[in-house]
Amino acid sequence: MNLVEIGQKIHSKRIEAGLLQEQLARLTGLSRVTINQLENGTINDIGFNKLKGIFEVLGVDMEIQQLPGMKSALAVAARSISTSYKEVMSAETLSQILRSGEAPARYHAHLMSLLDETPLPVVVKAVFEAATVDAPPKKIMKNLHQWANQWKTRRKAF
Repeated sequence: MNLVEIGQKIHSKRIEAGLLQEQLARLTGLSRVTINQLENGTINDIGFNKLKGIFEVLGVDMEIQQLPGMKSALAVAARSISTSYKEVMSAETLSQILRSGEAPARYHAHLMSLLDETPLPVVVKAVFEAATVDAPPKKIMKNLHQWANQWKTRRKAF
């Protein structure tokens, strides 16, 4: 959700609550101009605490949702990291390697590609998809971190 969409939702909730922009501004400690710019989608940036204050006054929450789009990050990642190599890594193999932390030598180049070139949102979503009770996301990220240090990857995200 972007600021334009948030502003539209704030506008409709404010109207539903029977509040004028000036009243909402007073209740939140913001200016009427800020409320107006937010509702009209012309504000460039607004701090989290200010936005949270508006949501609290209007009785709505700021829910975190998974972005739509990618159906299987494991499949996308496996396909992506196999592009330049003769041996193709399946999504299941990638998942098993991520969970176990054991990287067979024949897949080191694939995993280097995962660490250095795969978009971070794909990697993080793949981590969550691969996670199990025995191998939670935190353990998988630790495995990625160890490989990144061991193989001295360029990207320092891990």
